[in-house]
Amino acid sequence: MTWWEQRYEALAAIDPAFAGRVDRHAEAQTDLLERVLELRVGDAVLDMGCGAGRHSILLQERGFPVVGVDLSRELLDLAGRHWDLRHPGRSGPSWVRADMRTLPELGPFAAAIMLDVALGVFDDDADHLVTLAAIADRLRPGGRLVLELFNPYFWAQNNETRHYPPGSLTGSVDLVRSYRFDALRGRVEDRVVVFEDGLRRELPTQSLRCWTPPEIVSLLSAAGFHKVEVFGSQGWQVPDSALRLDPARSVFMWVVATL
Repeated sequence: MTWWEQRYEALAAIDPAFAGRVDRHAEAQTDLLERVLELRVGDAVLDMGCGAGRHSILLQERGFPVVGVDLSRELLDLAGRHWDLRHPGRSGPSWVRADMRTLPELGPFAAAIMLDVALGVFDDDADHLVTLAAIADRLRPGGRLVLELFNPYFWAQNNETRHYPPGSLTGSVDLVRSYRFDALRGRVEDRVVVFEDGLRRELPTQSLRCWTPPEIVSLLSAAGFHKVEVFGSQGWQVPDSALRLDPARSVFMWVVATL
């Protein structure tokens, strides 16, 4: 089992967002997707690294057929249960268990998404290139890909520790989350320590690749995308529209790539 399967499945038992709860943040992300992807009702969307499926569910509810892909069977099962609870007896997104580097034959799609820094888990950029090329192969001509990535300029200046006291997540869980930037490797490392029932446990450290805008443009170009736009978040918040990247304040980069 990969570190990301172990980590995200453990977080799903603690953090409602990782368990697929639809919240205002997920709604704002989906609002932005509709604007930048210029989707029409009926356009099919590929959700890569969909986890427990909250973005897939929101897009499907808005009239866009979705295929959600993730490596974790546990999270995909959660996604299916969430849909069934919201829409009993109604056909919903298709859930596919697969490694993003070796996708089955799917599509063609009008658009693909990788949100919440779903791209970046691999140690070797060759694996990220293979992933992006696999997505490009499954998009129709003119199709678009949206990536939500860490902004390296922000993280080079900011190591952050966030505390989630009992009651803010699930039950009596007390959680401390610490972020640090590894400049030599170009990665953001995220450490989570959980305190519950008098016990302390540490989840697998998340280590995600953090590209500069020229680096991600180059990587996407190598994967076959011809037009790449980069904009930023409003601090930790999702922007209302394509907002100019603020090196010091944008925690995330939003990237729109077009075939």
